[in-house]
Amino acid sequence: MPTPLAQAKKSAFDIANQLDDAADAIRDRSRQAYAAGKMSLDEYTDARIKEMELRAEASVVAAVNLGAALDAGAQAGQNIEQAIADAKARIETVKTFRKGLEIVAALVVLAGALASGNAKAVVKAGKGVADLV
Repeated sequence: MPTPLAQAKKSAFDIANQLDDAADAIRDRSRQAYAAGKMSLDEYTDARIKEMELRAEASVVAAVNLGAALDAGAQAGQNIEQAIADAKARIETVKTFRKGLEIVAALVVLAGALASGNAKAVVKAGKGVADLV
Protein backbone atom coordinates (compact mmCIF):
# COMPACT_ATOMS: atom_id res chain seq x y z
CA MET A 1 0.00 0.00 0.00
CA PRO A 2 1.56 3.33 -1.05
CA THR A 3 2.38 5.78 1.70
CA PRO A 4 0.81 9.26 1.68
CA LEU A 5 4.24 10.68 0.79
CA ALA A 6 4.49 8.30 -2.17
CA GLN A 7 1.02 9.41 -3.36
CA ALA A 8 1.97 13.10 -3.20
CA LYS A 9 2.62 14.86 -6.48
CA LYS A 10 5.60 16.68 -4.94
CA SER A 11 8.92 15.09 -4.14
CA ALA A 12 9.99 14.64 -0.53
CA PHE A 13 12.73 17.19 -1.15
CA ASP A 14 10.13 19.78 -2.23
CA ILE A 15 7.95 19.03 0.79
CA ALA A 16 10.92 19.32 3.17
CA ASN A 17 11.86 22.65 1.55
CA GLN A 18 8.31 23.96 1.98
CA LEU A 19 8.30 22.94 5.64
CA ASP A 20 11.65 24.69 6.10
CA ASP A 21 10.34 27.80 4.32
CA ALA A 22 7.28 27.81 6.60
CA ALA A 23 9.57 27.57 9.63
CA ASP A 24 11.61 30.52 8.31
CA ALA A 25 8.43 32.55 7.84
CA ILE A 26 7.26 31.80 11.39
CA ARG A 27 10.67 32.78 12.77
CA ASP A 28 10.84 36.05 10.81
CA ARG A 29 7.26 37.12 11.57
CA SER A 30 7.47 36.22 15.25
CA ARG A 31 10.75 38.13 15.64
CA GLN A 32 9.29 41.20 13.98
CA ALA A 33 6.07 41.02 16.00
CA TYR A 34 7.94 40.51 19.28
CA ALA A 35 10.37 43.34 18.50
CA ALA A 36 7.44 45.63 17.68
CA GLY A 37 5.71 44.73 20.94
CA LYS A 38 2.76 43.09 19.13
CA MET A 39 3.48 39.68 20.65
CA SER A 40 4.04 38.56 24.24
CA LEU A 41 7.04 36.48 25.29
CA ASP A 42 4.79 33.41 25.67
CA GLU A 43 3.41 33.87 22.15
CA TYR A 44 6.93 34.36 20.82
CA THR A 45 8.10 31.18 22.59
CA ASP A 46 5.13 29.24 21.20
CA ALA A 47 5.95 30.50 17.70
CA ARG A 48 9.58 29.39 18.08
CA ILE A 49 8.41 25.97 19.27
CA LYS A 50 6.20 25.69 16.17
CA GLU A 51 9.20 26.70 14.04
CA MET A 52 11.31 23.93 15.61
CA GLU A 53 8.51 21.39 15.10
CA LEU A 54 8.34 22.27 11.41
CA ARG A 55 12.11 21.94 11.06
CA ALA A 56 12.00 18.56 12.81
CA GLU A 57 9.24 17.43 10.46
CA ALA A 58 11.30 18.56 7.47
CA SER A 59 14.21 16.49 8.78
CA VAL A 60 11.98 13.44 9.17
CA VAL A 61 10.64 13.79 5.62
CA ALA A 62 14.16 14.10 4.24
CA ALA A 63 15.41 11.14 6.31
CA VAL A 64 12.51 8.91 5.22
CA ASN A 65 13.19 9.83 1.61
CA LEU A 66 16.89 9.04 2.03
CA GLY A 67 16.00 5.73 3.65
CA ALA A 68 13.83 4.80 0.68
CA ALA A 69 16.60 5.80 -1.72
CA LEU A 70 19.11 3.70 0.23
CA ASP A 71 16.74 0.72 0.16
CA ALA A 72 16.34 1.10 -3.60
CA GLY A 73 20.11 1.36 -3.97
CA ALA A 74 20.60 -1.79 -1.90
CA GLN A 75 18.10 -3.66 -4.08
CA ALA A 76 19.88 -2.45 -7.21
CA GLY A 77 23.18 -3.63 -5.72
CA GLN A 78 21.70 -7.07 -5.08
CA ASN A 79 20.42 -7.20 -8.65
CA ILE A 80 23.87 -6.29 -9.95
CA GLU A 81 25.50 -8.95 -7.76
CA GLN A 82 23.04 -11.55 -9.08
CA ALA A 83 23.71 -10.47 -12.67
CA ILE A 84 27.46 -10.83 -12.06
CA ALA A 85 26.97 -14.32 -10.59
CA ASP A 86 24.81 -15.30 -13.58
CA ALA A 87 27.40 -13.95 -16.01
CA LYS A 88 30.18 -15.90 -14.24
CA ALA A 89 28.12 -19.08 -14.50
CA ARG A 90 27.59 -18.51 -18.22
CA ILE A 91 31.29 -17.83 -18.72
CA GLU A 92 32.08 -21.16 -17.02
CA THR A 93 29.60 -22.90 -19.33
CA VAL A 94 31.27 -21.32 -22.36
CA LYS A 95 34.72 -22.32 -21.06
CA THR A 96 33.56 -25.92 -20.60
CA PHE A 97 32.05 -25.97 -24.08
CA ARG A 98 35.21 -24.49 -25.55
CA LYS A 99 37.33 -27.12 -23.78
CA GLY A 100 35.10 -29.81 -25.28
CA LEU A 101 35.53 -28.33 -28.76
CA GLU A 102 39.31 -28.26 -28.31
CA ILE A 103 39.28 -31.96 -27.37
CA VAL A 104 37.11 -32.82 -30.38
CA ALA A 105 39.44 -30.84 -32.65
CA ALA A 106 42.48 -32.65 -31.20
CA LEU A 107 40.77 -36.01 -31.77
CA VAL A 108 40.04 -35.06 -35.39
CA VAL A 109 43.73 -34.16 -35.84
CA LEU A 110 44.69 -37.52 -34.28
CA ALA A 111 42.30 -39.37 -36.59
CA GLY A 112 43.79 -37.55 -39.57
CA ALA A 113 47.31 -38.44 -38.45
CA LEU A 114 46.33 -42.09 -37.99
CA ALA A 115 44.72 -42.13 -41.43
CA SER A 116 47.85 -40.64 -42.99
CA GLY A 117 50.10 -43.25 -41.40
CA ASN A 118 52.67 -40.59 -40.47
CA ALA A 119 54.19 -41.77 -37.18
CA LYS A 120 55.51 -38.34 -36.21
CA ALA A 121 52.09 -36.77 -36.79
CA VAL A 122 50.40 -39.53 -34.77
CA VAL A 123 52.75 -38.98 -31.81
CA LYS A 124 52.31 -35.21 -31.99
CA ALA A 125 48.51 -35.49 -32.23
CA GLY A 126 48.46 -38.03 -29.39
CA LYS A 127 50.39 -35.61 -27.16
CA GLY A 128 47.94 -32.86 -28.10
CA VAL A 129 44.99 -35.00 -27.00
CA ALA A 130 46.80 -36.05 -23.80
CA ASP A 131 47.52 -32.41 -22.92
CA LEU A 132 43.83 -31.52 -23.21
CA VAL A 133 42.52 -34.51 -21.29
